[in-house]
Amino acid sequence: MFAEILNIIFPIFFVLLLGYAAGRANQFDNHQVAGINELVLKFALPASLFVGTVGVSRTELLQETPLLVAMLVSLVGVYIVVFLLGKLLFRHTVAGAALQAIAVSFTAGPFFGPAVLSPIYGASSAVAISMIALILNIVIVPATLVLLGISQQPAESGTKLPTGARLGPSLVCAIKAPVVWLPLLAFALVLAGVSVPAVLDSGLGLIGHATSGVALFVAGITIATSKIILNLEVGVNAVLKMVVLPVFCFVFAALLSVKAPFRYEGLLLTALPSGPIGILLATRYKIYEAEASSTVAMTMILMVPTIPIALFVMRGA
Repeated sequence: MFAEILNIIFPIFFVLLLGYAAGRANQFDNHQVAGINELVLKFALPASLFVGTVGVSRTELLQETPLLVAMLVSLVGVYIVVFLLGKLLFRHTVAGAALQAIAVSFTAGPFFGPAVLSPIYGASSAVAISMIALILNIVIVPATLVLLGISQQPAESGTKLPTGARLGPSLVCAIKAPVVWLPLLAFALVLAGVSVPAVLDSGLGLIGHATSGVALFVAGITIATSKIILNLEVGVNAVLKMVVLPVFCFVFAALLSVKAPFRYEGLLLTALPSGPIGILLATRYKIYEAEASSTVAMTMILMVPTIPIALFVMRGA
């Protein structure tokens, strides 16, 4: 068991520390990091999700539908709870509360999931990873953009649009993103029983393999170059993300009678650290920057005990 945990955790922190060292040594400037982020979000990650999804059967896909519901309920539920905490307890604006909510609920499952789940479940884990990516990019991200639009426009914009005017563009932008429409296409092909040519599968798989390593490397750079603070709010964020969210997902999966190994895939995906989207949006809107970066850093540290605990739960169930 210890060897299995080490084989999963060590590569993740090794690449993360490489990125951290590169960030501390100023090997990459902000423009280069932004470019690498674009590589992951627009090319590597969508390709990885597509190849992983089309590699499963329609029966396997339908079997994981209850897991999709469990992850949706837990992610959206935690998002709402954190948003209300941000407004009522921490006295943030709508924008600040929205950024706090996405910093907690946006798990890094789509980015780090292949590195954690593939050694355990193999290629079949790609369906759960694609599902959580769809929830995050179709529900969580657009909801945050709408709330940010209610509170304020980006710093470069001089006028504030009505709330309704923000909803449509936010949803359109989400659907147009490759990380959303490519997995959706893959789901449609699997349900229709359409096979993807092997040459296309190989080509997309080659770029898709870069997802986890590059995402971890960039996360290390981001932590190294960001201002990190430790206070009550960051602590609450970390506990909600690394303890409450995976417990909620596991409980909802049990209530929906999600069978093994699917319920454990959901547990691991939600037990991963916060994704980088909170930092990117906080930087764009010039608010909640230190808290977002600190939340990512703290959840990265807490991954050391939470992933082994999740694996022990899986083995003992």
